[in-house]
Amino acid sequence: MNESPVAEPVVTAADADEAQEASTRFGRLRERTDELELFISGLLAFALLAVPGYLFDIWARSSLHTEGMYFQVLWFVFSISVGMCYVMAVALIAHLTVRGYWIGLVGLKSHFPKGIDWDHLPKMGPVSRAFMRARDGGLDGSIQRADRLATMLFSTTLMCVQTLAGTLVMAIIILGLAMLVGALCGGSDTAATIFVGVVMLALLMLGLLPMLMEKSIARRQARGRPSERQQHVLQWVLGALQRVPLMRLIQTMQLTIQSNLRSKFFIVAYLGAIMVAMLLGGLQVAGSVKFSLFNRYQIITGEAVDHGMLSAHYESMRSAHDQLLPYPMIPADTISGSQMRLFIPHRPQRDNTVARTRCTQLPGGRNDAEGAAAATAAVGCLAQLWTVQLDGKPIDLHAFVPMERRDLDMRGLAGYLPMAGLAPGRHDLHLLWNSEGPERGADRRREYFIPFWYAPDP
Repeated sequence: MNESPVAEPVVTAADADEAQEASTRFGRLRERTDELELFISGLLAFALLAVPGYLFDIWARSSLHTEGMYFQVLWFVFSISVGMCYVMAVALIAHLTVRGYWIGLVGLKSHFPKGIDWDHLPKMGPVSRAFMRARDGGLDGSIQRADRLATMLFSTTLMCVQTLAGTLVMAIIILGLAMLVGALCGGSDTAATIFVGVVMLALLMLGLLPMLMEKSIARRQARGRPSERQQHVLQWVLGALQRVPLMRLIQTMQLTIQSNLRSKFFIVAYLGAIMVAMLLGGLQVAGSVKFSLFNRYQIITGEAVDHGMLSAHYESMRSAHDQLLPYPMIPADTISGSQMRLFIPHRPQRDNTVARTRCTQLPGGRNDAEGAAAATAAVGCLAQLWTVQLDGKPIDLHAFVPMERRDLDMRGLAGYLPMAGLAPGRHDLHLLWNSEGPERGADRRREYFIPFWYAPDP
């Protein structure tokens, strides 16, 4: 039987004109895209560098009041947000640099359309000239490569930001559910942690499932076995993943870049940028806690300073750099009055865990008393966690009172030590937290030395 020939589609003049008009519109849109990239990059690049400082201040003030899963939520929000700001800022500055280079090349092309005039380079020898000429792509090639690199930088930056933002939203949801599970289990952080671990493992398996199923289907087809059921399950999994807005948002952009570049290199760079972004928050916190991340102090070491003088112990010397150091403190290094105030901060993340086991008068480590009894219970509990000595003589903390310091954004115990009978000159406060604690770990015993000089008014 003779097959009837398939009719070729007829392209009319109207269709050709419409296609030409669409191509022209796209060309004009492409020119505007470069302008929009420059506008967005210039507007955000340097502004984003100032945002991590504000985020750090907010996190530092809030984290001192929390513990457990509440602290984890704050930490995750802070670390992702700071990483997102730094990644966007650095990438957009790089994009501005490349796009500026591209603008310079376009300007050269408009004035020198022939590019490099190799015959007018008399000081370059023939060997060097031949070598450079063979490897030079000309102005057109350089313009195209710069334009391509700038577009890839901009698109990849948006992908990283979208991934980090999606991760942040997903983490907040998971941690919120974990807090609910912990509350239903009597406020147990262990139950919340197990829930987070199970959910994260399930998400990891869900992400790896399509790849594993593709390999299983390929093996079954190679053996001549049916795989329709497995294909149906795989399509259902892929359809479920497509329901996640973030997946649909970045899919086209990611697959376009990944398919036109070296796939492994792109994946490594993409995941590496996200991992670095999540570590930047930790580096900022470490830089605030430590005196210097990079130093060569081989004589006045950190151990020497711990047994000497730390600015965090003196209210008159504290600065923003001491914000994450809630150490016991006195007003200044020189005391001239007849009384000296000692303030011992209460840090929930550290004290609450130990109080649950040592403060037997507080069921579960919670102070549910009311009125003056609440103050007495608070002092009695923290007095069990702290040991204080002045010049080797013990100080009774039961005479202290609970205090709220809005200037320091802290709560704790405050007491006034009498200076009468002390000789003018140096004196030493020695404080020990959790004296029965281990040598390592979050609940380890901690020592604080606060030297001061008594100089009474004449």
